[in-house]
Amino acid sequence: MPPCWSAMMVTGLSTVRIRSTRPLWQETEYLLAGPSHARALRVLDEFLQTHAETLIRDLLKRAMLQRDLWAVFDWSVQQQSASRRPDYVNEKRELQTRLAKVLRRLALTPKEIESLPDNHSQAVASGASAREYDPAHTERAFLSPALLDGSWVYIDSSPEAFSSGGVAQSHVQAFSGRSRFLVLMRLPEERKATLAYLQALWNFPEPWVRGPDSAPDQTMVNPDLPSFPAGTQVALVRQAMLFDNQGKLAPAPITESIQIRVYRAITPTREGCCSGDMSDVARNSGQDFYQITLSRPQLFAGKAGGLRATGRDERELSTFQQQGSDLIDDIIENPALRKKWPPALQTCLMCHSRGGLHSLNSLEKLLKPNWRQRDAGDGPYPPRWWLDTGESEWKRDRYDWGLLNGYWKASARP
Repeated sequence: MPPCWSAMMVTGLSTVRIRSTRPLWQETEYLLAGPSHARALRVLDEFLQTHAETLIRDLLKRAMLQRDLWAVFDWSVQQQSASRRPDYVNEKRELQTRLAKVLRRLALTPKEIESLPDNHSQAVASGASAREYDPAHTERAFLSPALLDGSWVYIDSSPEAFSSGGVAQSHVQAFSGRSRFLVLMRLPEERKATLAYLQALWNFPEPWVRGPDSAPDQTMVNPDLPSFPAGTQVALVRQAMLFDNQGKLAPAPITESIQIRVYRAITPTREGCCSGDMSDVARNSGQDFYQITLSRPQLFAGKAGGLRATGRDERELSTFQQQGSDLIDDIIENPALRKKWPPALQTCLMCHSRGGLHSLNSLEKLLKPNWRQRDAGDGPYPPRWWLDTGESEWKRDRYDWGLLNGYWKASARP
């Protein structure tokens, strides 16, 4: 989910209510200006003074609250006000010092993090979603039970690329390293065929060619690379990152979203989106798009692992690759903007509208001089065999992570 404010209200001595309100964009001034800032400080002070963390005994709720408040902390570091607006230096510091203390108190032990539910497995076991793509019912989302058992091929990153965010760099950066992203691929003939195809890509004699006449000093991916066949599926899996009570980054087993693209046809479309009718763009791409997202109420209720399919016409506010302005403020000023929100599934199309292989934004990671995608071996895969994906290393180099650690160290001094 995008950065948001989770308001904590302590009632009596036994209940903590968590209420998520609004997303936060780069130029958002909510929580920094006006009554919202004073209210945020008051709630955080109350939490600290009453040790409200002791009232949250459910480890899953505790972890999700940590994630929400961590997102707010990172946002406060990255926030940049619009032109001629205050910079809110003091207000940010007031918010950050309190958030840092609350975040440390909410942190789980390494064993507690490992014990959090594998909600993807729960969702598959529930049978709430179809298990495979059905070309006769392309409107129906599906959740493959084989997605994370080694049957799909995980697109790995060369070790030297870890510090830049692994394979799905734009997604890692958009969530400031608080989530991990797995890119997986499956050809119709399953794993062996997928590995053989990736081997053919890596062995292609000239993966890079000279750029166009407008940029002859640059290189570009060879347009004659061999294509994968129709029926190929690509998935982007987002999983939660936490930090433990020792202040160490720790991947959690909680799946937050799954985006799947099925190539029903391999089209020659080379130009990216976006203009014109989106249904035409989707048809020209040859792809069907699906998204499974996390529902907090369903997660806490133990229903289908909290994972639900995004509807075809469902719209949602998003901070991913958006401009800095606050969409909520924009809509208040101009309500007609609400009608211009694209359906959530179209946001995937905007970045992956080309045909076949050229829609795969991780393509460059599959070509020399990157390392070759290898089979991890025969036999059953151990649980969570993909853990080292590079996001932790990337996050440790971030200023927001260093600042959070600095507040922790300062608060520990006598």
